[in-house]
Amino acid sequence: MTNFPPLSKTAATEAEQLVARAASVPPRPVDPASWDELVARAAMRPTRDARLIPAFMLAVAAGVGVVMLFSRPAPIPPAQPGLQLVATAATKWTQTSPSTVVLSAGRLSMVRAGEVRIETPHAVIEAHQSRFLAEVISSGTSLVVEEGEVVLRSGSVTRTVRAGESLVWPPSPEIPARLLDTPPVEERCSTSPAGERRSCLEAEAVNGSLDAQAALYELGVLEAKSGRSERAVEAWQQSLRRFPEGVLHPEVRLALLVELVRARRFTEAENAAQDFEKACADDPRRAEVGTLKALLSGH
Repeated sequence: MTNFPPLSKTAATEAEQLVARAASVPPRPVDPASWDELVARAAMRPTRDARLIPAFMLAVAAGVGVVMLFSRPAPIPPAQPGLQLVATAATKWTQTSPSTVVLSAGRLSMVRAGEVRIETPHAVIEAHQSRFLAEVISSGTSLVVEEGEVVLRSGSVTRTVRAGESLVWPPSPEIPARLLDTPPVEERCSTSPAGERRSCLEAEAVNGSLDAQAALYELGVLEAKSGRSERAVEAWQQSLRRFPEGVLHPEVRLALLVELVRARRFTEAENAAQDFEKACADDPRRAEVGTLKALLSGH
């Protein structure tokens, strides 16, 4: 006996494909309780009923419609310029509508210009046909625009950021000018080459008490001016651990406070302001420190 391949695999014409689809439909199960009735109906003489002709014609028309449906090519939907967002691995975000995203942490990049609304804990970002980068950190929302313009809203405040511009919201509190005045301190290691002054100050910091205080203070100033905020903070914190009531401790505390604000480490800065108020109760700059602390509490 020759085994022929199933029609579903060899069907070439539309009619054969239709027959193959019909053959693939599983038969309806028969209830054993009604089997005798089914056999009795099958044994009866067939009758011709004119009422069946319209039903037959409708079935034929339906079959033709099925063939035309399967043979007609499916329409290709037009391309739509939707969102194209790229997130980092640590980013936490959800899409609440086709054009609205809630960003709670991490970074999102809009790499293809489109319309989007991004809601962060600090502001709402609205963009139309723009490419930009939005990042949420502990101290605020950072926005960098590459193409077009983006609107940032926070309460009653509205800011428009254009291509090539950036913005961090909320802005850092304004530091009172009196706290920015640094006292004149005898420069140590000033004769050392520029690349060796840091090593010289680090060596001075392990010597006598007063010399070490001055060296650590200057080391922090050097690191801050060089853009190494972490190292500056570390130098001043080391000074306060070793000399909490040293001759230069008020200046060290103020320098630490200012640097923490500039680095947007607002919680640490608020703690530094409180420490200054406790340790330097008679300092004439205590009022300005209190003003800055009040501004920090709102961040």
